[in-house]
Amino acid sequence: MASCQRLPDGQYAPGSVPVPAELGALQWLCREFRKDLLDLTRHSGTQSSHLGGELSLVELLAVLFFRILRLDPSNPGWSARDRFLLSKGHASAAMYVAMAWRGFFPRERLFDSFNRPHSILQEHVNMDTPGAEIPTGSLGMGLSAGAGMAWGGRYRAQREGGPPVGVFAVLSDGECTAGQTWEAAMAAAHFGLDNLVAIVDDNNRFVTGPRNCVMTLDPFGAKWAAFGWHVVEVDGHDLPAVINALETARRPETAPGKPRLILAHTVKGKGVSFMEASDGWHAGHLTADQYQAALAEVTR
Repeated sequence: MASCQRLPDGQYAPGSVPVPAELGALQWLCREFRKDLLDLTRHSGTQSSHLGGELSLVELLAVLFFRILRLDPSNPGWSARDRFLLSKGHASAAMYVAMAWRGFFPRERLFDSFNRPHSILQEHVNMDTPGAEIPTGSLGMGLSAGAGMAWGGRYRAQREGGPPVGVFAVLSDGECTAGQTWEAAMAAAHFGLDNLVAIVDDNNRFVTGPRNCVMTLDPFGAKWAAFGWHVVEVDGHDLPAVINALETARRPETAPGKPRLILAHTVKGKGVSFMEASDGWHAGHLTADQYQAALAEVTR
């Protein structure tokens, strides 16, 4: 547990970059994230959440929040912060867990506020959540908002000096069937928004079945490249590969004038054998026996 003591505590001066969490600390965090997601689901106001697609995001969010994003949890409105958008709004619990560990609000709120009336942690993100940039839940909207923020950040940087803020949007593969996603992709490339990074959680499952059975997206990466994006494909559960992909994507010299797309191949329900690659765990609740079995798997 020594690595736990080296994790960022959320108290950074504006303008600073988070102390990068080492690989061992990130591996430990991923186990804690998965445990919290199971606990949060059991304490949810409806005793349910969208566990499958939340578990597939864990490594991506651990690296983003503890290695990549410039944030000041004590000042969520800090003007120089990176903008993080969870366009995949059904997986809000995964973002809440990452934000709690990062220090945006007490971790106890995960277990007494999620999906409860008038709380700061609704099942779909709203603006009552400290650090939330946009409300999400209607799929396909996040990349458009991200493109607007990236354009605005670049415009402000040109007027005031300094680098533009980075904008990081996490999308589902499912919302890449939405026309608005591709309109945003086209506009981002047209305006040369190289401060915009989109990460697609490509877990290959829609709520109604395997993605290419529901709607063919292949050749998925080639489509983004044809729209003018710099594309990298990565195993979304391989922490060193995710770190390298995200650190490379945020460097201005990586692909000047091009927005960046990380196509992260993941497993829906990752870490819990009876949930993995299952359509049935897009959403659901855990029985007492299922909870104990899942907890034993994610904590071993």
